[in-house]
Amino acid sequence: MAPWGTNATDAAPAPQHSIEASSPQDPAATSAPQDSILFEDVLERCCGTGRWQVMLIAYMSVMRLIFPTFSMSMMFVGASPPFKCADGFDLNATFASLPDDLPKCHPLGDNSSSCTRWAFDRSVYESTVVTEWNLVCGRKPMLSMLQSVLMLGGIAGSLLGGQLTDRFGRRPVFLPVMLLVIACSFSAALVGDYVSFVVIRGLTGFAMASMIASQYVLVTELSGCKHRAALTTVTFLPFSIGIILVAAASYGIRTRWLLQLAFAVPSLLFLPNFWLMPESPRWLVLKGRLDEALVILRQAAYWNRRKIPPDEEVLKLMEEARRGLLAREAALKGTNKSSAFQRVLDLVRTRHMCINTLASAYVSFAISGSYFGISFDMTQLSSSPHLAAALSGLVEIPSALVFLLMNRYGRRLTLCVSLFVPSVCMFLAFIKKDSTFWMILGLVAKLGVAIAFNIIGIYVSEFMPTQQRGLALGVLQTATRIGGAVSPFVVDLVSGLHELAPSAVFGTVVLLASLATLLLPETAGQPMPETVADVEEAYRRRKAASAPAGRQLSGISNAAMQRDDAL
Repeated sequence: MAPWGTNATDAAPAPQHSIEASSPQDPAATSAPQDSILFEDVLERCCGTGRWQVMLIAYMSVMRLIFPTFSMSMMFVGASPPFKCADGFDLNATFASLPDDLPKCHPLGDNSSSCTRWAFDRSVYESTVVTEWNLVCGRKPMLSMLQSVLMLGGIAGSLLGGQLTDRFGRRPVFLPVMLLVIACSFSAALVGDYVSFVVIRGLTGFAMASMIASQYVLVTELSGCKHRAALTTVTFLPFSIGIILVAAASYGIRTRWLLQLAFAVPSLLFLPNFWLMPESPRWLVLKGRLDEALVILRQAAYWNRRKIPPDEEVLKLMEEARRGLLAREAALKGTNKSSAFQRVLDLVRTRHMCINTLASAYVSFAISGSYFGISFDMTQLSSSPHLAAALSGLVEIPSALVFLLMNRYGRRLTLCVSLFVPSVCMFLAFIKKDSTFWMILGLVAKLGVAIAFNIIGIYVSEFMPTQQRGLALGVLQTATRIGGAVSPFVVDLVSGLHELAPSAVFGTVVLLASLATLLLPETAGQPMPETVADVEEAYRRRKAASAPAGRQLSGISNAAMQRDDAL
């Protein structure tokens, strides 16, 4: 991906509007006062942040309790028990009845031929996808594909979901893909062939990514500036608990289809979203649907025990916030019409949007790749995979409190350190060959990467403008899925060179990601930008604030700087 050079007036599109939206000639769209209020001001004056947001976000976070049953379940659903080649032996031969010195991938006494029948040790796992479809030896890449296809399906969901949430709203996208997730979760337990299972995994990845794109944007936009970091980062806490529950369920149920059926039942908890999930009032204001936004703000004020101003005053506040949005947008682009392709271009059109997009995408790629690489490595290296998985989930729980560090030290520094520590742990593994030492390093690295995972979503939401926020999070999810799709193959292929070679690869990738965070802006305590113009203006303010005291830019030089920033 590379930036496209444009003029300042073409640097960002204006939003699509309903019939209530201002036309390009509408004075309200081009002459808003410079001190017009932001949506955060409207939210705070009307309902504040309180019980309504907490209860709603807590319920919506249940989906992250369930998602580990899809994304992390391959630790056990795809477990590879010990096996022997059974070619040339009785069809009823078992793993225990076969000689101990049998080869795994070749018939006894014939190293030039590939094995066609295997006997598996069923003392730990009664059945997995490996034992059902013989995903061993030359067919082992098919096992890696089962994890990768979930991530690859998520790429389509990330891109399409981001576009659809920006265009049609958060709720209309979330609900249909929610039903698709429920259908796929039950179907995965019932299918009996590899191809159908792959298709279901791909559809599940698509639906999960679309749900995340919708839910995370909505949670961010319902949170006030002061509590945004806390409310959004704690939504990740259920995921860590979900990993522990996956390990516990897998310990109790050792048959693949029964285990996946047990994983499917909790997905029914998604259904009350039809009645509980609201549309984003910020998005409604942006689209000019002020009456609908007013209804939601009234509901929020009731639950937060706040006295909302009269309807006329609230509508006036929302209209003022909207005029300010359109005015700032018109300062950078003179038209109010944009296509989906133009919104994609906006992510890289201006200099600082391009830097923010590319740097955050690479950081997301590195976080995801190392997260899944560490998770699966820990279960493979441990003599007790269920305990290793439970500990890896347990160590993630403190990462939900990262908002305390984010508020104290800022987003950028916290993210940088949380990535630097895992990179050091991965290289320290070369010092001593000891399974306990490796486990400790793995747990520390997992905590650091989990912290980074909790930060990156809220961080990107805070420096990306409202009009492109859903799309930007879709790009972030795409990079995350690519990292998750690549990691299984890195572990399988690179580990043949050296058992710690994957650690060296992931350590290098994460170290570079730690450095890439230094290119991103600090957003702690700052209002979220509404437009691309706000992003560029925020950079100019930061640059002016960091300039030496007494230094003043002339009108000509300031105009030149603005022109250069837009190119």
